[in-house]
Amino acid sequence: MSTMDSISRLVRTRITQIVIVVCLLSAAAGYYFSNPQLDAFNAELNLWNMDIVIFTLFIGLITVFFSYSKSVSARTSEWPFRLYALVLIAAWIVMGLYSGLYSDTYQTAYLSTKITLHIAILGQLIFFYLSAMYRTFRVKTLRTGILVIFALAMILLNSPIITSNWSPADAISYWLLNYPGMGGARAIVLVAGVGGIILAIRILMGLEKSALRATGG
Repeated sequence: MSTMDSISRLVRTRITQIVIVVCLLSAAAGYYFSNPQLDAFNAELNLWNMDIVIFTLFIGLITVFFSYSKSVSARTSEWPFRLYALVLIAAWIVMGLYSGLYSDTYQTAYLSTKITLHIAILGQLIFFYLSAMYRTFRVKTLRTGILVIFALAMILLNSPIITSNWSPADAISYWLLNYPGMGGARAIVLVAGVGGIILAIRILMGLEKSALRATGG
């Protein structure tokens, strides 16, 4: 292994671990203790974080422009869509710089476009949802049968024709969501939280090297 590879591995593991530990400890200390110096340190870390995010976004825009421009020049199969994306990105950047992100013109154009596209995408996704439900809820075992019963119950109890003609539907739906459903959801959240803590410990101890790209793969 060359010296440069050793230095690169050191930067990706030890220095990254030190930065993570310092940031985590400062955030935890700032949450539990009130100290002006600690608050100023956390504020400085937040500024660094925002600078990194902005720099990453800037690099991402440059990468997209170079990659899509090559595709448009080569007239690949996707070049019309990538040309459309480039024009749209450039138009929104110019609009944001000219009128300001919080101007009425920019916000109206953004919200009108976003909401329209969001509704269109949801309308397309409903067919995939139905297909996924069919594949998931094929009753082959008792467990999937119980899942189907509860899923159908929630769908029927929240349908307009049922809620408008049968008043107890809201109460039953509320009970199913906030007692059996909430119990299962919180169990999943607790398991995910414990798993996240264990993963963080493994990363900080250097056992989960793939997360820091220290394996060389």
